[in-house]
Amino acid sequence: MSSANGTPRLLTILMGASFLLNLAFALYRGVFNNFAVQEMGIDAARYGLVEGIREVPGLLTVVLVAMAARVRDERLYAISGSLVGIGIWLYATANSYADVVLATLVQSTGFHVWSVVQESIVLKHTALEDRATRLGKVNAAGAAAGLLGLAGVWLTGSLLNIRWYFVMAGVVGLGGAALGLLLRRTAEAVHRPTFVFRWQYRSYYVLTLLQGARRHIVVTFASFALVKLYGASVPTMALLMALQSFLAIWTRPLIGRIIDRVGEQRALSLNYGIVAAVFAGYAFIRVPWIAYGLFVMDNVLTGFDIAVSTHAGRIIPRGELSASLATGSTINHIFGVMVPIAGGFMWELFGPVIPFLMGVTVVLIGMAYSWNLDARTKAITGDSVA
Repeated sequence: MSSANGTPRLLTILMGASFLLNLAFALYRGVFNNFAVQEMGIDAARYGLVEGIREVPGLLTVVLVAMAARVRDERLYAISGSLVGIGIWLYATANSYADVVLATLVQSTGFHVWSVVQESIVLKHTALEDRATRLGKVNAAGAAAGLLGLAGVWLTGSLLNIRWYFVMAGVVGLGGAALGLLLRRTAEAVHRPTFVFRWQYRSYYVLTLLQGARRHIVVTFASFALVKLYGASVPTMALLMALQSFLAIWTRPLIGRIIDRVGEQRALSLNYGIVAAVFAGYAFIRVPWIAYGLFVMDNVLTGFDIAVSTHAGRIIPRGELSASLATGSTINHIFGVMVPIAGGFMWELFGPVIPFLMGVTVVLIGMAYSWNLDARTKAITGDSVA
């Protein structure tokens, strides 16, 4: 079977490795906000700074992938997965703000390379008309892992010291990296250039830039608001994230099928319109259970980010995918570094409304840009978009 059609063995291994790495990430994210606020005493400004630092490796993804140009995607998957596990484990030993920053840099370096390589492997080995569905299934495996990890945190959050979760997550992450080693035995080699930046791919670059701003507002300030404004406990945060993962298990494949059926233009336009309302809710509604509902809904809507990846796969040749996705990740994280730092200081100066109004502005720009995405795609490929 050609790589264009995908190999069941490769995708099965990929889903298994992704499951373990996402399980590690879920254990870590399930307790990190409480660890930062309640154990390390980090305020909004320093929290925003940590989140900004977390995105520095994302900003440098194009450099990191270029440095590993001689390493096949399948082996790079295992290497980057190992860094995820090691970085999470380092949080267990953190005794100062500097230790938190170091652990964040190691974990984030692995995570950003791993996520780019995973998308590249799926897009390379899947037929064009089936890519969003396959990405949705891989994401669903990650969501199932997230549900398991967060359920564990919820059940044991009042029993275990937070640092033990980082130890367990580190070990699980290394297990996922080890399973990823099997990928190099199943995937055919595809030449990867060290760096790709082409003007004709600008629609992908714009979408991934807006995607980065939208995502980092949520990752940084939505979860922080639940802990800071509403006093959400470790079990409460774990329960909300577990609910997100439970819904994602079936919504990610469904969203993938929707994107394959209606195309990226319609899917993204609808998504951005709904997200604008969600951000407005974060800004102005101060009822805890509504805020919790928005937090869960927003995560479901991030499944439409698949459309940005499939748009890239539609306009970029297979041989340039890894390097192009790395360039896109770097562009994505331009706002990933700026938004948490700037938003954290604005939160301190003006309160929590401003960061979320920034989000409303970003997604409305994204909605307007998506309206002509089919025409932009046709201009590059010469083919009509279904």
